[in-house]
Amino acid sequence: MAARFARAFGIALALVVGSLIYSYVEKGGHISWPSMPSFARSGTGDRVPLSRSQFTITDGDTIRLDGAAKGTRLVGFNAPESIEPRCAVEADLGLRAKARLTELVASAKLELETIPCSCPAGTEGTDRCNYGRSCGSLFANGQDVGDVLISEGLAVPFVCGATSCPPTPRPWCAS
Repeated sequence: MAARFARAFGIALALVVGSLIYSYVEKGGHISWPSMPSFARSGTGDRVPLSRSQFTITDGDTIRLDGAAKGTRLVGFNAPESIEPRCAVEADLGLRAKARLTELVASAKLELETIPCSCPAGTEGTDRCNYGRSCGSLFANGQDVGDVLISEGLAVPFVCGATSCPPTPRPWCAS
């Protein structure tokens, strides 16, 4: 098993190095990360520009950046589920939250701020942390989309600590 891992890691490393060399030669001495969107690796807490064509909307609180294996969980709020709702009310609100997020980002100036997820050390990027998703805040014309959804009754506040989150609020279905 270790040999198989080492071989797979070696192949991946060779592909990255080969891509860097190709990029260096092709771009006249400038190294860039081919096919890795710059917004996906900022992680600095800085807001970076994002165009609507660079992501898809999964639901009211999750987007998926082009080229990313998993989605990005938008933090600070929880929207009703539109994919696996627990009740009809949640299903309806989930579809409305997703539709409203789609409206908010349709023609706005967008920025994404990637932030560390609230997970135990060493688990970020794994299924043990936020289902393998990254975390961030999405801003449309300078306003956090979560604040808009909360103000319109399509989401509720959901604030995590440094390494863990409280139970996810889902007030849409009776017990």
